[in-house]
Amino acid sequence: MSEIPPRPRSLIPGQVASWLAVVALVGAVTAASVAAFLHFRTGVSPEAARRAQQVALRAETEAKAAQLLSSSARNEDGTYRIPLRDALRLAAERPELLDRLAPPAAPAAPAPAAGSAPTAFVPADEATMKRGQAVYSRTCIACHQPTGMGLPPVFPPLVESPLVTGDPTLPIKFILHGLMGPVTVKGMTYNSMMPPVPGVTDQDIADVLTYVRQSFGNKASAVTPAQVKAVRDASAGRAAPWNTAELGIK
Repeated sequence: MSEIPPRPRSLIPGQVASWLAVVALVGAVTAASVAAFLHFRTGVSPEAARRAQQVALRAETEAKAAQLLSSSARNEDGTYRIPLRDALRLAAERPELLDRLAPPAAPAAPAPAAGSAPTAFVPADEATMKRGQAVYSRTCIACHQPTGMGLPPVFPPLVESPLVTGDPTLPIKFILHGLMGPVTVKGMTYNSMMPPVPGVTDQDIADVLTYVRQSFGNKASAVTPAQVKAVRDASAGRAAPWNTAELGIK
């Protein structure tokens, strides 16, 4: 009788079992990675959430501002807005026109009568106002316009705004680090983002804020470079824009 050849051995006990173990291990690692990802995805840190909010709000502001800054139109108050390219060209080529568009510096306050309390408002000198107007023309005019009326509903007006004429440390902070979040000016809410203004010195900031606080009908105290330096030093380690909520602004 011929011998029956032996049947081949099954691979399951050996190689296949080891392969299955490897596949199971890879699956376990993958599942753990997905679980960790989902855990951290759902448990976003406050800092990450804040940064995501900044990115979203800045993108929204830029989208809304694109049309406002690229076309001429008549504002609701009857004034006309100037496109960004035209505003910058105007400031560079014909700065004398800004004197016609922007209100003149506030007149000198009369000397107080004998025995009366001195007035709180002290107008800045002409040199300071001219320097401030020059800074305004190259950094602020496109968004806030030569009239200071802004571009609703994205850029708020500077006219009779408590954010401008109140505590000067607030606008100093806005210029140094930017501002995000809703603010209400003259009954209209603006929920956009102001980026920090690069390349400005303490003197520049003091001059432009003095100009704004004493133009457009505003009559607030001048700002000094020492005040700007104090705010800059106190917030030297800050990288994020200020939030209206943390500043108590409504």
